[in-house]
Amino acid sequence: MSTRVVERRVPRSALSHPVAFAGLRQIFGLWLRRARTRRQLDSLSDHELRDLGLDRGDATREAAKPFWRG
Repeated sequence: MSTRVVERRVPRSALSHPVAFAGLRQIFGLWLRRARTRRQLDSLSDHELRDLGLDRGDATREAAKPFWRG
């Protein structure tokens, strides 16, 4: 008895669609910026936070958000 292997392929157009790829790049870029700026916000001094109009609680809450949340 022989076993047949069935290969399923994703259409080439789905993998190389420039609009879809550009959209993913934008989303990943946004997520990276959010993660970086939230880390930076968490490292600011109280004086620097006051200059921005924030207090430590605001900065801590914002820094604790996951990168995918706006």
